[in-house]
Amino acid sequence: MSQTQQMDRIATAALTPETDKTGAGKPDPRGDAQATKRPKGKAPRIYLAVAAALVAVWGMGCAYFSSHFVPGTTVNGRDVSNMSVEDLAKAVDGDATTWKASVSGDGMSLELSATDIGLKADGDTLAQDALEATDARAWPINLISHQQIRTESGMSVDDGKLLEAIAAAVDVHNADATGPINATGAYNGDTRQFEVVEQKLGTAVDAERTASKVAAEAKALSPSVTLGDDELVQPTVSADSPELASAIEKANAMLAVEIPLTKDGTEVARVTRDSSSSWICIGEDLSVSVSQESVAQWANDSLAAEVAKSDEVNDYALDAAGIAQSVAAGIRDLKSDSIEIPLAIVNSRPPESEGHETRGRHIDVNLTTQYARFYDSDGTVIWRSYLVSGKVSEGRSTPTGTYRINAKRQNETLVGADEDGDGEPDYRSHVTYWMPFIGNAVGLHDASWRSKFGGTIYVYGGSHGCVNLPTDAAAQLYSLVKVGDTVYVHK
Repeated sequence: MSQTQQMDRIATAALTPETDKTGAGKPDPRGDAQATKRPKGKAPRIYLAVAAALVAVWGMGCAYFSSHFVPGTTVNGRDVSNMSVEDLAKAVDGDATTWKASVSGDGMSLELSATDIGLKADGDTLAQDALEATDARAWPINLISHQQIRTESGMSVDDGKLLEAIAAAVDVHNADATGPINATGAYNGDTRQFEVVEQKLGTAVDAERTASKVAAEAKALSPSVTLGDDELVQPTVSADSPELASAIEKANAMLAVEIPLTKDGTEVARVTRDSSSSWICIGEDLSVSVSQESVAQWANDSLAAEVAKSDEVNDYALDAAGIAQSVAAGIRDLKSDSIEIPLAIVNSRPPESEGHETRGRHIDVNLTTQYARFYDSDGTVIWRSYLVSGKVSEGRSTPTGTYRINAKRQNETLVGADEDGDGEPDYRSHVTYWMPFIGNAVGLHDASWRSKFGGTIYVYGGSHGCVNLPTDAAAQLYSLVKVGDTVYVHK
């Protein structure tokens, strides 16, 4: 026998159980059925007895709770634990007769009684309806869940009397209340788009909503009624309104329109969202419109200034109403076609002074033409105006030379010298805009007492030496000039 075979036999012997003389390891001759047989016990009879008892208890509960309420149950907030249907009916009928409630909230406060609102109760109907809602067969579950039943069965109010009682108090309150604000669309300067502005509640109370809330609480015989936001007058347009979304979409489409404005075919200005955002309006009815009045105002201010910059030869009158009509139509129709500005020449400006190109940023005051221009550092004219200088006939001509603005002050009183020797200044003149360039004695300022400027007024009707300007022109110059700016006065 080989070594391998010997090892196999040894392994087989080790895995085979031995049987001793007592018969251990041999199968039980009685068989499996006999070996597993157990004596019968009393458990089944106990289980049946417990089940029968539980069914009996459940049945008695069903019988009892077919006319009584399960402990822990409430009906319209009233604890009706173990209460019979008859007892609940009597309680409801009695409470309805004497019912009173305090109504408060939303800035209102009033007392109401059953008589005030015509409150009536059929206790039997309410109690029976409440009991049916419990389902007597489910009393074990209801005992744990503590049912809360709310029902208006058998309860009624006189809607007319109720609304009359509520409306009187609401009218008094609403006399000083604010109404709601509908959601709308408004331009957002950060996003440069029209966006939704959420609706807001006011303080005005809605009589019908309040009456509905009071009616519900009265039918539940609640001793108090608390009003909230639901009883206020509600906005008619909400932030999620499809009509509002459509209006905002339309406004943003208008906002995207850019219209070139031309003078003799050359663009001098352009309508963009920076300007049209203040013209486009979303109305309360969610209509989208363009304010021609606002466009005309812009034309008289900004557009007129751009036209003036484009030509130093002529002064123009701009048809603001005409351009407003054309621009508004272009925005509404989403058209970007260029529009020729309707202009008329009203005056030829005095020619520019020689050498202005070399002086950089400065105010050029021409005593001969009685005209002033303010040149920016790049040579662009940023301001211009007719003026009245010093009175030549009395030797008060405005001094010529190159000076600098040494101050800017508003609401000054200019006090003249006492040349006639009467002990009083020769004049006291209040000015709104004061820009001196020779000490505090000579400067540019508004002269509200004058109605005309330019021409030869200065010869016999000139100033004491200052440069008089129309009030509007002085205001514009004051907003542009800086202390230290050059003033060049010449003939």
